[in-house]
Amino acid sequence: MSDATAIPLPIQHPANDIARARRARDEAEVEQAITARMARYEHWCSEQRTMIPQAQEALVRLLKTALHGTGDGQSEICRDFLLGLRNGQEHLFNLSRLRRLEIEQWQDCMAVLQLHHYSRSPLHLAIQDGERIWQQLKLTDLPRTQHGDS
Repeated sequence: MSDATAIPLPIQHPANDIARARRARDEAEVEQAITARMARYEHWCSEQRTMIPQAQEALVRLLKTALHGTGDGQSEICRDFLLGLRNGQEHLFNLSRLRRLEIEQWQDCMAVLQLHHYSRSPLHLAIQDGERIWQQLKLTDLPRTQHGDS
């Protein structure tokens, strides 16, 4: 076959075609990553919407515990946890204190923490008369435990 009868190749600039192919591949990978992340986010949002009522019930239980005292330090931890969520600068809370809670209170704290993370408004607005209840929490003078931590 002579050079005169050879079929010309459609690729005149192979470097440009390779670069174009790489860009297309990268764009496809980015699009797949964004789609996967959006799917995970949508799934998370769906889970959060279903857990809101349970988390609000957990908040009510924690408030009852914090306001009425149990005499074993559980109430103080619950109160300090809730006050810390409202204003962490004013009410510092050492998270290791959560280890001393009974499992039910610990689970309620985790549910309320998720509610706090997900909600677009402060927690005290998630319940009726919340501002007054949080003020009462601040004023509640429960006996301090002898563990010396805040």
